[in-house]
Amino acid sequence: MVDLLINGLEKLHPIDDALKAKVASVAKISEHKSEDYILKGGQTCDCARFIAKGLIRSYYIKGDRQVTSRFMGEGYIATSWISFYTQKPGNEYMQAVEETVIVSISYSDIQKLYREFPEFNTVVRKHLEYIFFLAEQRTQMLRKQTAEEKYRFFITNHPTLIQRVPLRHIASYLGMNEETLSRVRSKLKKKK
Repeated sequence: MVDLLINGLEKLHPIDDALKAKVASVAKISEHKSEDYILKGGQTCDCARFIAKGLIRSYYIKGDRQVTSRFMGEGYIATSWISFYTQKPGNEYMQAVEETVIVSISYSDIQKLYREFPEFNTVVRKHLEYIFFLAEQRTQMLRKQTAEEKYRFFITNHPTLIQRVPLRHIASYLGMNEETLSRVRSKLKKKK
């Protein structure tokens, strides 16, 4: 499983054998069942988690409901960025949607990797650029589009998630209630 992390890092930027060995020595593997919490609100995110297998949903609580902010599948680095960056408790929850295998590296080990391996900084920067791209894309989708356009965006950009994620979580991610999502899906089926 650590090899999957190393391969994922190499896709972003070439890394040398010394960095590969160091990553392998500090990485920890954990397995989670569907609905297990990886992180809860009020906890500090003290590591970056590479999803080797499975799917995680990130959400926060607004009033009496859960608002889904992200889905993170294979190859994604799942981290509560605000809590990770500040090393303070956050309000984000991360929960396995299905059986999930995670390869994690602690905050302190990541800081050491930054200092010891300049190319690791480049790898992380490239990953963060991708994260910012996804966040901006989602923000624009939520601000500008109709319910139907939001759903079309989702199925175009995340086609495999329709079978993996309960509709209530997809509706929450798209900023609508489950009934609205059901109407949109029915309308699109009739158009086919």
